[in-house]
Amino acid sequence: MRTTRDVGLVLILLTTWNSAEAWVEPVSRSVSDERVNSEIDDLRAEIDEYRSAVTDGPIDLERRMEVRSLVVDVLDSSRERTSFAEAPWNRLTSSDGLFTMQADVFIQYDWLLNSTPGEATRYGTDLNTARLTLSGTLFDPAWSYGIATSIYSGGVPTPEYAYVEYEFEDGLFVQVGILPNAFSIEQAISVTEQLGASLSYAAGQFDAGRPEGLLVGKQLDDHRFWLTFSNGWGQSFINPLENQRMGVMGRFEFKPFGDWDSLYSFNPYPGSTPDGLLLGIGGAYDWGDYDVNGPSAISGDATRATIDLSWQKSGLGLMAAGYYQDVPDGGSAGGRRWAGVGQAAFFLTPTWDVYTRGEWGTILDSGQQDVVMATIGTSWFPAGNSKVKVTAEFIQSWGSTANWLVDGNLGILPVDEPQSIIRTQVQLAF
Repeated sequence: MRTTRDVGLVLILLTTWNSAEAWVEPVSRSVSDERVNSEIDDLRAEIDEYRSAVTDGPIDLERRMEVRSLVVDVLDSSRERTSFAEAPWNRLTSSDGLFTMQADVFIQYDWLLNSTPGEATRYGTDLNTARLTLSGTLFDPAWSYGIATSIYSGGVPTPEYAYVEYEFEDGLFVQVGILPNAFSIEQAISVTEQLGASLSYAAGQFDAGRPEGLLVGKQLDDHRFWLTFSNGWGQSFINPLENQRMGVMGRFEFKPFGDWDSLYSFNPYPGSTPDGLLLGIGGAYDWGDYDVNGPSAISGDATRATIDLSWQKSGLGLMAAGYYQDVPDGGSAGGRRWAGVGQAAFFLTPTWDVYTRGEWGTILDSGQQDVVMATIGTSWFPAGNSKVKVTAEFIQSWGSTANWLVDGNLGILPVDEPQSIIRTQVQLAF
């Protein structure tokens, strides 16, 4: 370093000076000491100046520039990686593009109140649903997969579906695993696009559960269909060695005009919803026995059917659906039943809508009163879509809600008395 060289120079100068004294004419001692001290002071000042410059300036600046250059290189490298190039934050892609994975999260949080004659007023908060969905492709674009797991208020994770799909060149596709529910439009649409806080009460009776088996489907420009072969209606997570029951379930849809994705939303967002009309027909038939202890036990043939019609334009959506079932054994789930649902949604502003729903259900081979419900509510969409939704609704029920299956309709009690229900909900989807 320069400091060492300077010190060495001082020593050489001193040595040279002392040696020179032996050969030259003697000089005054005081003059000699004064000259040496002056040179030493000059060297010390130069060393101190150099030390100050090294400590405060160029080296620190150089180090900062090196660190900054390293950070810039890392960021540039990450931008060039396939996993992050021109893709959403929740999507990963392999370097060859054949494997993709997208993660989606959906959360609904509710506050509920129920007022029923003869019962104490009940109210409280509830985590209605928290769902994680993984989807993407593997091997090549013809192979895809979907996995969804929900956590309800009970806190136990429950698989909604988990399947692998292969699509042929003509558009026909096959799914194998725990299959999505493809019976009625209410059960088939995305949970993020439901009207208000929940599906209709009647739709809960016609929830096929999580069928395990094989699904075949195809979509064309103006029509599509799904056909499912499974362990039977509602036979989710059963013991296959104790099962002697099978079922088929199908849905056919016809779209004279409109967009498939928009028609699978009950929220007709202004500016992004094209005019559309959709007619859907679903049916299911089960046979055989599942003779075990518990509510899943069933024996005999069962038939279910549904028909629905949806119409929409920018800011306005209408839907009507009818349901029928003929299931043996009566009880809380069986018997011959009819049900109907009608609903409408209208956006007052691009981010604020009002909606109403009416529904009715009857059990033909029972003395139980028919159930009738009316719902009115409003939802606020701060982002103009389902990523954030804040809902408040009022429900009035007449007749008996006993012996009807429920699918997520929080706040409604299984009683024979009229009920008044208030539900508020915050929904996040990201």
